[in-house]
Amino acid sequence: MKKDSKKDSAVSPVIGTILLVAITVVLVAIISAVVMGMTGNVGQTYTVGVKVTNDGSNTIVTITGGDLKQMTEAYIINASTNKKLTSIEVGIPNTVDPALTGETTVVGKFSTGNQTIWSGNLQ
Repeated sequence: MKKDSKKDSAVSPVIGTILLVAITVVLVAIISAVVMGMTGNVGQTYTVGVKVTNDGSNTIVTITGGDLKQMTEAYIINASTNKKLTSIEVGIPNTVDPALTGETTVVGKFSTGNQTIWSGNLQ
């Protein structure tokens, strides 16, 4: 007569389950380390208020407020021009001659790099 021993029949599934859980934990740790490392290069953003208008013959750019302590320069850029604004003080209008039309961007130069502070389509 043959005796069946069923004491060890559950060992393989238990070891397999433990290995699957261990592999999952290791993968989660690796993926989270990679994702957390990616956020280290995100730069600081600044908030700057800008009013851009056309008066028919000129484009007028006025800084209305915001994080100006770190801004050293500002430029107005479109397909036909790339001009440095003469003043980056609040309330002082900068006149760009002739008036600009089309997609236009105002870019601020900060200690941490350049940032678009206004973008729009001028008529």
